[in-house]
Amino acid sequence: MYLPKGKIIVFEGIDKAGKTTQAKLLEKKLGSKCVRIDFPDYSTPVGKEIKQFLDGKRDYPDEVKMILLSANRWEKKIQIENIVGKGTTIIMNRYYQSNLVYGISKGLKLDWLLSLDEGMPKADLVIVIDINPTTLVRRSKNVVDTFEKDLALIRRVKKNYRILARKFKWHVIEGESSIDEVHDQVLGIVKKFVKI
Repeated sequence: MYLPKGKIIVFEGIDKAGKTTQAKLLEKKLGSKCVRIDFPDYSTPVGKEIKQFLDGKRDYPDEVKMILLSANRWEKKIQIENIVGKGTTIIMNRYYQSNLVYGISKGLKLDWLLSLDEGMPKADLVIVIDINPTTLVRRSKNVVDTFEKDLALIRRVKKNYRILARKFKWHVIEGESSIDEVHDQVLGIVKKFVKI
């Protein structure tokens, strides 16, 4: 019996844009037809190392950070393939698109960054939730990692999300509105890709 493949829906954006909130709301809406995966996944061996450098306890060159973030996704490759192979949709809070945006914002080459995830399952839909860097600061309270502390980097990341969204046909939505208004924008896009 042939099962239609599940879709991969990815939420992207700068930190505190509302990706986790919207991923959880969509997961609730889709119910048993979906699974949510967050990246980085800190529960894996590579994920634990990523947590170390994000918390400022390890220092690596930017290339090593991007390789570790990619390796964290490779740890989940078979799981991702199995889920979509069974016809279940995956909602991802970040995926390889984050590497592309943060990597080029740190001066790394796009082609090299793309090569790190060559062979990983592709996203069917990418939704970028766009907010101002000042909103990140307001929403952060006291919880910040090493990437969040660098506001100049965050401004470049915001700009590069827009540039790569045009290049790769990602959907950009306004994240400054209320949670419900952002969710309505999300549903309007998702309905074209999966049955709700």
